[in-house]
Amino acid sequence: MEPSVTYYEMVIRNNTMEPERVMMLRILILFFLLGGVGLANSAEPAVADSETAQAEEIIVTAERPQTAASDQSIRDEDLKYFPHQTASDLMRIVPGLHITQHTGGAKAHQIFLRGFDAEHGQDVLATIDGIPINEISHVHGQGYLDLHFLIPEMIERIRILKGPYDGRFGNFATAGVVRFETFERLPYQAGVTTEGGMFGQASGLAALSLGDRSQSLALAIQSNQTDGFSDPGRLTAFRAFSRAHFQTAGGARVDALYAGYRARSQAADCLPLSWIEQNRISRFGALDDSNRVDVDRHLVGLTLRKPQGDGKFLLRGYYNFKDTRILSNYTFFYFNPEQGDQLEQSDLRHYGGLDSSYSFVSSLGEDMLLSSEWGIAYRTDAISQTQANTVAGERFNVMNHYRIGEHSLGMYLHEQLFVNERWMFTGGLRYDLDLSFARGTQDVRELDIYTNRVVIRDDLPRDQSAVAHAISPKLSVAYSLAANWQLFGNLGRGFVTRPARDQVNQTHAMAPAVHAAELGTRWSSEEGQFSVGGALWWMQKDAEWVFDSEFGGTILRGQSHRAGLELELRLRPCSWAWLAADLFVVEGLMQADAGWEPIPNAPSLLFTQVAGVRHDSGFHAALRGRYLGKRQHDLGLESKASYVVDLVLGYASDHFELSVTVDNLFDTEWYDSVFAFPSRPDPNGSVDEGLQVTPGTPFALRASLSMRI
Repeated sequence: MEPSVTYYEMVIRNNTMEPERVMMLRILILFFLLGGVGLANSAEPAVADSETAQAEEIIVTAERPQTAASDQSIRDEDLKYFPHQTASDLMRIVPGLHITQHTGGAKAHQIFLRGFDAEHGQDVLATIDGIPINEISHVHGQGYLDLHFLIPEMIERIRILKGPYDGRFGNFATAGVVRFETFERLPYQAGVTTEGGMFGQASGLAALSLGDRSQSLALAIQSNQTDGFSDPGRLTAFRAFSRAHFQTAGGARVDALYAGYRARSQAADCLPLSWIEQNRISRFGALDDSNRVDVDRHLVGLTLRKPQGDGKFLLRGYYNFKDTRILSNYTFFYFNPEQGDQLEQSDLRHYGGLDSSYSFVSSLGEDMLLSSEWGIAYRTDAISQTQANTVAGERFNVMNHYRIGEHSLGMYLHEQLFVNERWMFTGGLRYDLDLSFARGTQDVRELDIYTNRVVIRDDLPRDQSAVAHAISPKLSVAYSLAANWQLFGNLGRGFVTRPARDQVNQTHAMAPAVHAAELGTRWSSEEGQFSVGGALWWMQKDAEWVFDSEFGGTILRGQSHRAGLELELRLRPCSWAWLAADLFVVEGLMQADAGWEPIPNAPSLLFTQVAGVRHDSGFHAALRGRYLGKRQHDLGLESKASYVVDLVLGYASDHFELSVTVDNLFDTEWYDSVFAFPSRPDPNGSVDEGLQVTPGTPFALRASLSMRI
């Protein structure tokens, strides 16, 4: 294998540029350095791709990772030591990211990152092979991010960018960006995996890989079912995935992708903690056993990459169909003591888009390089969504029904200036425009000032449109004190649009912005056996809009501030052993009527540790712990801290692998989701104003067998 070289070294050998273009680009650099604010990442990228040079990597296969101070890296060891059969498995090993799951295994995760309760995705952007998968103006929350369609074995790597520091990403890219990249060719030609475990868990996977570097085809199908550890908790799901690529004689490359998903699930919803503590109900029970989530999805994408002049041209098109139906009951009989508070949320959508970019690298003299990327992206969403009051899934009142159209246009410039091998400056500037309209009917509750009573007006017509826009500048500096020691400084601005049905209340507005800053460092030993990284960061959000499922809209919670410390430690004492520890501390405050208060629900402390061994004989074992600190909630309530340990044991050879996984090794009693809101569990009883919880995974044993050729 050839020795690795820096991005700077590789490009300086192979690039020259005409003096006229050099002068033009110098002017452009000056503009960014004086007028922008933005991103810094790795000072020593190892491949000639501007995205790779900028991004943090979670490596599934064994390749040299690139790191940035704020982006803790899961190396290849993490995924070797821990199976990743589901999207939940993938997300749980991302450093600093905490997820919870309620209303069944087919509903999007609730995501917590950097002090943000990103709900189901509004502050975390995700893509698969560059295709955006957040759902704009979803009936269950802005930026709804359903990852359950992924087949983890088809994921080659995950790149994590924390903070709003990269101009190539727009809406939702505030707390961070998660980019899933799939295999173009699997590490094997064919393979099957079967898994079984407690609670009726069973799954099967078949995968096939054909071709070479010039053309390839990768296929996979997966089916799984489980009875779940809650009652009810049954889930059945089927997934299909394919990716193909070929290269033309002219040097162009075409990639095609398809992902299909179908899931049917039953779900136990939140329960009053007081009822569990009084033994009035099991923590794995349910008060409304008709709750469920059903999902269908089909995603296709086509990407063209082609050399163009001195650079590379990319054109990507995609189309996504998604049908989601959620039946949930959080408050039981609080609003409607006779028929109950079960709510149906249905969201049927088609969305598609086109994006293109042009990137090139230029030499600006003996010791200076400029890496440039200019891009434009367009996306359109056509949505039909309904919210209705139901009993056991049967509607008795339609609260609202909307047909929503949303058109998003984004343009960006992304410039990286390398000054010798020590300094890197990154400037970015992005402009986004969002056009939306909402047509339909809405039930409205109003206070009659003459009678002092709440009056419900049914099926009021709505037909409104709105324009929102955002300007997002970026700037950063990275400096290498030595080949293995870097310093980073980041500034940036990001944004999150409001759902269309709420945005149309303001005909023209700037999207709520997030302003952020960060300082960090990363050091590793010369042999690579020890590394440490850390970052101090701050974020301010102009306005926190919190989704409320009871009426299907967002509530303004005021301005917010967050500050945090992140530390990462990696140690390999010998070739077959590996240790890791990550610490994340966040202090978050939100504006309230009585002054500044802690941000509800978001964890302030997260600590994870991994100890693993992988012997040359094929035996491997790993022990992973996750400590989640206390959380503050509304109503002045606080949830307890929890510590959960998982264990993996296994043996692998060239053609098969057997592994045994124990979730929650010590059977710790913990709660996955915790909320604070009033509910009435008994139609004839009193209102409960305590915590509402869903149980975390109990002790669960599962085994898997994989065979590959």
